[in-house]
Amino acid sequence: MEKTNTAPIRVLSESLLRPTLYSPTPNPSLFRYDPTLKIAIGGKNPVKICQYSVCPRRDTGYAGKKMKVCARCKHVRYCSKECQKADWAGHKLRGCRDFQYCNDYTGWMEQYKTVFTWAATEALQIHTTDNILHKVLRIIVTYADQIPAPLGPIPSPFYILSSKVIPLDGDQITAMLATPEERAESRAIRANGGAGRAILAIYFVDDPLDPKSTSMMKPLKIDLTDPLVPGYRHFDGWKSVLAGVVNGTISALDFGQNVGYQSSNANVQEVHEEVHADGKAEEQDALLD
Repeated sequence: MEKTNTAPIRVLSESLLRPTLYSPTPNPSLFRYDPTLKIAIGGKNPVKICQYSVCPRRDTGYAGKKMKVCARCKHVRYCSKECQKADWAGHKLRGCRDFQYCNDYTGWMEQYKTVFTWAATEALQIHTTDNILHKVLRIIVTYADQIPAPLGPIPSPFYILSSKVIPLDGDQITAMLATPEERAESRAIRANGGAGRAILAIYFVDDPLDPKSTSMMKPLKIDLTDPLVPGYRHFDGWKSVLAGVVNGTISALDFGQNVGYQSSNANVQEVHEEVHADGKAEEQDALLD
C-alpha cells in the first residue's frame, strides 16, 4: 500500500487496535438494534434450535420445548442448562459479551471514524477538487453473521460490501443528507482554508442476497478543517483499503503506518488478534434466564 503525503488526522482508537472478533454464524433470531436511538428490531419467526451443535434433541426437534436465551448476550438460545454449559467454551470464544453490542451502529461508526475520514479524503479528492460540496461517499455494509463462514471471524460487527462516490442530489435519500444550512457551513469551511464537510451515507443491509431485505441508512458527517495540500496525490486504491481494514484483511497497525497515523499504544495488536475471554466468573454470569 502506497504511503500518502497527508498529515495525521487523529490517533487510531484503542478499540480499533484491540478488536473483538465476530463470528460469521448466521442466526435468524439476532436482534438488530441501536442503543443510541434506543430502537430494536427482532428477527421474524426465529428458528427454534439449540445453539449447542451436538444437542441430543436436534434429531427429534424442539416442538413444545421452551427455549431460553443466554442471560449475558441475550442472543443465542439453548434448550437446557446442560447444553449451554457444554457449549460455553465455544460461545465465550465467539464473543458472548459482545453480541449485545454488535449492532451499536453509532458506536461502530465512531470506532472506525479515522478510517472513514481517510477514505472520504481520498474518495472525494478533497485536496484537488470541490467534490466534497457536491458528492457523497456511499458505503454498503451487512452484518457479520451474514457473511460466509470462510471469510470470518472478522474484527468488526459489520462487513463492507461496496463503496462508491455518488452525487449529493442523486436521489431523494442523499438529497436529504445536507440541509441548506449545512451546505452553507461546508462552503464556509472551504472559504476559511479547509476542505468542507464530508458526508458518508452508510447503508446497513440485513440480507445482501435478498433485494427485498430490510436496510437502514445512517449518515456520518465529518468536518475537514485542516488546510488543503497543494500538489496532493490522492490514493486510487481507497476502496480496497477501507474494506480491508474494516473486514480484517489489513491490520490497523499497517494502515496507521502507511497513511501516516501514529498510535499512542506501544503494544499495538493486529486486527486479526483474537481477544481471549477471561475467568470462570463469566460462565456463572451467563446462566440461562
